[in-house]
Amino acid sequence: MKTKKVFLSVFLPVLILISPIKTMAWGAQGHQLVVDMALSLLSPQAKQKVLAILNSGTPTAPDDAAVFMDKVRGGVVPQYKFMDDWHFVNMEKNQTYAQVASKNDVVYNLQRMITFFNSKTNVSPDSLKLNLEILFHLMGDIAQPLHDGYGSDRGANFDLVTTPVFNMPNNNLHHVWDVIIIQEGKITLQTSLAYYHKLTPAAIAAINQGTTTSWMTQARTYLPQVYACKPVTHGTVTLTQAYLDSNVPIVQQQLVYAAVRLANVLQKSFGS
Repeated sequence: MKTKKVFLSVFLPVLILISPIKTMAWGAQGHQLVVDMALSLLSPQAKQKVLAILNSGTPTAPDDAAVFMDKVRGGVVPQYKFMDDWHFVNMEKNQTYAQVASKNDVVYNLQRMITFFNSKTNVSPDSLKLNLEILFHLMGDIAQPLHDGYGSDRGANFDLVTTPVFNMPNNNLHHVWDVIIIQEGKITLQTSLAYYHKLTPAAIAAINQGTTTSWMTQARTYLPQVYACKPVTHGTVTLTQAYLDSNVPIVQQQLVYAAVRLANVLQKSFGS
């Protein structure tokens, strides 16, 4: 595998995210949906430039670029292990982001990628491609409420659940939000584009406003609904079909928000 050079500063050591089962933000389906939708919203000129970057060196399909960070996570490819903690930020209910901010969290590193593409500093093709893959992935991660969740349960990775479907042993609530709700809710590129086309120009502008800190804060507003299934005492929770169904609109919205924001960054960077 060809070594990619990273346009990065010096980073602190990272910790491995430990969970009962290995989860990947949104799962491949969600991350790929975000990227595919974002590309579909670009002007032909901007899309061509983005695809040209992905095709530099060893060609990479957009769907593969969308999940690159998950594929190399957890020491699978040791040279990228420093990115393990970039997928999330842990913040308890009584904390502010200023109290937990780190150069190893999703808020900081996504903002850094956006700044990079706004300025398009001269870097090697390999670095440009890697940073594009990071931008793709982290834009999806920050929109998932549990990637902006509580450190006490590692974003619900420690909350075991059973569900009416996908009755997997040692399943957890984080995985439900990453994968199961998308599959059960039949959320696709088509449903996402249908959602998008109902948005007004003012609504789209509002989605793109703010910074990664405000996007993280917006995603966290759904944590009470995420945890509405939790019992008073600890133990495995059996999720109802009503719980899954009621949260499909949130997941659909957050995936669309991620795609719209990604498209906005890419269009600004590559549209001229």
